[in-house]
Amino acid sequence: MNTSSTDTGKQLEWFCLRTQTKREHIAAAILSKIDAVEVFCPRISQIKKTRSGKKRFVEAMFPGYIFAKFSLQDNYRRIIHTQGVSSLVHQGERKAIPESLINQLKENVPEGIIEAPDPSIEPGAKIEFVSGSLKGLNGQVLAQLPSSDRIQILLEFLGQEITVVSSADDILLATEE
Repeated sequence: MNTSSTDTGKQLEWFCLRTQTKREHIAAAILSKIDAVEVFCPRISQIKKTRSGKKRFVEAMFPGYIFAKFSLQDNYRRIIHTQGVSSLVHQGERKAIPESLINQLKENVPEGIIEAPDPSIEPGAKIEFVSGSLKGLNGQVLAQLPSSDRIQILLEFLGQEITVVSSADDILLATEE
């Protein structure tokens, strides 16, 4: 197992910490202020439906969990009593996570955040208009157009199929019922 040491010879290892619901960022921010602790809280930026249309939200990639590298012997109590942290995740006696796993995660999420594409603009997606003159109608995405943020959509309207072009901001994935 790859571990590094502090000046006192104590092992620094990666651990998975369970956090309070929707408090990953709080726990990570507080832990990152502790000198002997390195924190990794990967996040995902994704489009979600709101009352006022669709908006991009940034949330924890692993809801309820963050990763921290520290000396279990020196910092366990301080870590476990940090605001937002619930517990140390472990499986039997095994508590530490291989450093190679965290490094691989960091490589795949280089800035600590990954931007998820908007699924409502993928060809074939079943969509619903959430704003504009077609609000409330459903259709299917045919193509993303080269002009920025425009989508070609197949609509069934008054018993006929028609093709319309719309802004990606006016549509969301249709809710399945």
